[in-house]
Amino acid sequence: MSEEKQLGKYRIIRELGHGGEGSVSLAEDESLGRLVAVKRLREQEEKKEEKEKEKERREPEKEPEKREEPKRGERIREEAAFLRDLRHPMLPVVYELLWEEGWYLVMEYVDGISLHNYIRKQGRVEEAQARLWAAALLDVLDYLHTRETPVIYRDLKPDNIMVCRDGGLKLVDFGAAGLRSFGEGSGMRMAFSAGFAAPEQRGEDGRGIRADERSDLYAFGKTLYYMVTGTVPGKGSGMSFPVSYYNPLLSEELEEIIDRCTREEPEARYQVAGEVMRDLSRKGCRRSGGRRAGGRRRDFVRHVEKQICLTDFYRL
Repeated sequence: MSEEKQLGKYRIIRELGHGGEGSVSLAEDESLGRLVAVKRLREQEEKKEEKEKEKERREPEKEPEKREEPKRGERIREEAAFLRDLRHPMLPVVYELLWEEGWYLVMEYVDGISLHNYIRKQGRVEEAQARLWAAALLDVLDYLHTRETPVIYRDLKPDNIMVCRDGGLKLVDFGAAGLRSFGEGSGMRMAFSAGFAAPEQRGEDGRGIRADERSDLYAFGKTLYYMVTGTVPGKGSGMSFPVSYYNPLLSEELEEIIDRCTREEPEARYQVAGEVMRDLSRKGCRRSGGRRAGGRRRDFVRHVEKQICLTDFYRL
């Protein structure tokens, strides 16, 4: 898309990103004078269409079919309608779907920085901020999971969360999202992000590939882990250290929430986002009382004092 200067009424300004589901560019809607994000969809579908066109060229006796859009356009229109019908403050608004030698989805432009890059710059966020963002993420997951036909996001990670200029969050890139289904089949493949995807999405240890609400909550827990530690879970050695290893001042309550979200077996995790919201609120109030959090700080101070004393001892 970077070579194109105009797409209907949209003037392409620059490319914002490129991934497996297509490229995203910043554009100006010249009729309304507003910035939008234009995403070119499903490049793999276009390759299939090229093969079909080549097949048609090899069959001259058959009158070619008039092709104003791909035959598989119905599936893409259904996906666009699915996104258009989602209404939540943390989800970008979908304006339109258009075809111009390729499928393009025009959406609200989110001015901000990915949570991944935000944490890379800041190191990590304080617990109070992490709790606010965690509550916001749980709210949008609850919205998706409790629709008449629940929606499983399936790729929650810091790269797909935007930190806006006002400090709020937006959940972007619904390329992997799908309607809720169990037991999709052992032969199926599902895209996943290392360090954040639940074991059942990775098909490890003979598990069938599947994803449900608990898979999103697992990814939420790993994302929260990243917020408060600044470390991508599972990087390097392939294992994740406890949250307290990186952030000893974190409250035990929040550590317990992260632990329960990220258990290997789905049955051992929180089952719905509402349960996490309840514990986050309840344990947040408990923390504000200064009981267990204060104890954690005192333990940390004693730990530091002990290290100083040992260092002085070995200097003698």
